Amino acid sequence: MKLAFITDEATQSFEEAVRLAKCCGLAGLELRSICDTPVERIAHRKLKEWRAQLECEGLTVCNLASSFYKCEPDERVIAAEWEKLSLLCDAADILGCDTIRGFAFFAPKDGCIPAERLAPYFERPGKMLKERGKRLLLEADPSVNTTNHRVLSELLALLDRDVFGAIYDPGNDIYDPLGEKPFPDGYRSVAPYLRHVHIKDAVVAEGRPMCVKPGTGLVDYPGILNALMEEGYEGWLSLEPHYRKSLLLTEEQMRIPQGSDFSRGGTEALMESAEALKALLIIGNDR
Repeated sequence: MKLAFITDEATQSFEEAVRLAKCCGLAGLELRSICDTPVERIAHRKLKEWRAQLECEGLTVCNLASSFYKCEPDERVIAAEWEKLSLLCDAADILGCDTIRGFAFFAPKDGCIPAERLAPYFERPGKMLKERGKRLLLEADPSVNTTNHRVLSELLALLDRDVFGAIYDPGNDIYDPLGEKPFPDGYRSVAPYLRHVHIKDAVVAEGRPMCVKPGTGLVDYPGILNALMEEGYEGWLSLEPHYRKSLLLTEEQMRIPQGSDFSRGGTEALMESAEALKALLIIGNDR
């Protein structure tokens, strides 16, 4: 398994993200916002410079952590999202990356939209992805219609496996309004579609979830890592700690993470999380 981190969890500087990856012994970067700009809006010239820098440092862009379809299912908004996906494919081409993160729309207040009604929204993106040679990795998130991995698997069962897959983010399950257990329940649900893993952990304090260092919360990471090893998973484990040592992220920052305010104070937590994940991997190897 290869280790990476979502860059804006710690910094808005690409050069600093490279330095942190090397310092923490990580093999890759997952890009979301850089220089206070979503990755799909970065100039192609700059992306080409970054690709050359990464190759010199022996690092890889493992995924583009976009906000595609993390929006309302409104036709006017959706047209802009299709343009966003095209730009993301352009950026992925330049950076040598073949996967892009996506979601299944913010959930209405009166209840989640079922999979069979969501699936048609992915037909046009699916055609674009097939033409561009990319794969969209959908994530379960408490704010969207696929609040957990079981519901996400119901949607993915209706989509083309050649161009769609899943990100397994067990930490998000601690926030799931339906109360899915991250492991083994969430893992088993999403395993047939799993292409990428995000690493975060959380506890429940005073009735509210709160992210913490991996291995110190409610997620059974020894069990998860052992299961991944047993099944021969050779993909990425990408750190998305979502906690800070000296401040608390707001609900809106958790819902739409991006920009300098979100990155502030994240370096120490990222370095701590990287060491914790490597220690968990050693435990898993010893089991």
